[in-house]
Amino acid sequence: MKSILLFMIFVVCQLEGKKFSQDNFKVDYNYYLRKQDLHIIKTQNDLSNSWYLPPQKAPKEHSWVDFAKKYLNMMDYLGTYFLPFYHSFTPIFQWYHPNINPYQRNEFKFQISFRVPVFRHILWTKGTLYLAYTQTNWFQIYNDPQSAPMRMMNFMPELIYVYPINFKPFGGKIGNFSEIWIGWQHISNGVGGAQCYQPFNKEGNPENQFPGGPVIVKDYNGQKDVRWGGCRSVSAGQRPVFRLVWEKGGLKIMVAYWPYVPYDQSNPNLIDYMGYGNAKVDYRRGRHHFELQLYDIFTQYWRYDRWHGAFRLGYTYRINPFVGIYAQWFNGYGDGLYEYDVFSNRIGVGIRLNP
Repeated sequence: MKSILLFMIFVVCQLEGKKFSQDNFKVDYNYYLRKQDLHIIKTQNDLSNSWYLPPQKAPKEHSWVDFAKKYLNMMDYLGTYFLPFYHSFTPIFQWYHPNINPYQRNEFKFQISFRVPVFRHILWTKGTLYLAYTQTNWFQIYNDPQSAPMRMMNFMPELIYVYPINFKPFGGKIGNFSEIWIGWQHISNGVGGAQCYQPFNKEGNPENQFPGGPVIVKDYNGQKDVRWGGCRSVSAGQRPVFRLVWEKGGLKIMVAYWPYVPYDQSNPNLIDYMGYGNAKVDYRRGRHHFELQLYDIFTQYWRYDRWHGAFRLGYTYRINPFVGIYAQWFNGYGDGLYEYDVFSNRIGVGIRLNP
């Protein structure tokens, strides 16, 4: 009996000792793992500050790129673009004798537009006074028989006062009215006075010395209809322009209104086509930039037999911060000032700066 009791005590001690050793091993092993983790972390921290690891390259700074981009954004106005392919689906308005080779429908159109801040906080206000200039050219670069003439040019210098208002109706849920623009604008094509073309007779000789008529040539079933005009679109005049800017995210809408366009004896119906204002819708998302310009939004079109307005649709795909692929479609009246009452349907492809 005594031997049996001793045997049972021995077995119990063995079992408890085994359990204790297992528990103690688990504790020691967990402690070992934690110690190893701390050692690895410490080693990594030490090595990161030593010469054993190669130094990591600091991220490249493009301070000059950022500066140039901000500078271009500040100067950007109505867009600077170059369209080496600009095709007209409608006949181009002729303003010379019909016996001379006509203009070609493919040409090179380009525009340069910028604004420069002159005075900030002018007259102790939050506003900024800008000088702006826009020039648009239609270049018959592929027209060798005509010696590749510059078919048409528009010039538009401006003086603009921009005042930030940051008005957020309904707490900004529908966007905010960001700016008010008050400006003085001049529009001209540089043609006037003795530069106007004279009327020709059927033999191709000028009828008199009075600077008179550009020629309108229309082709009806192979027969040319020649009509004589007068000097036109010498200038759209100088006019005040008021603009209101609304923004929400990447969407921006600018509505412009000018109260007066001076009449001129050579183009008395200019106001019927250029009207009293326009609107521009601008949307940016990622690399994409969409533009829509509507002319004119204040004309009483019900007074006329046909629509006298136009729209210009543009799309830019940004390649880098400075250049993008650009496409433009114009449909309506007044692609250029000289064509203010001539309907055109044109499309072009090229590049745009500061997309």
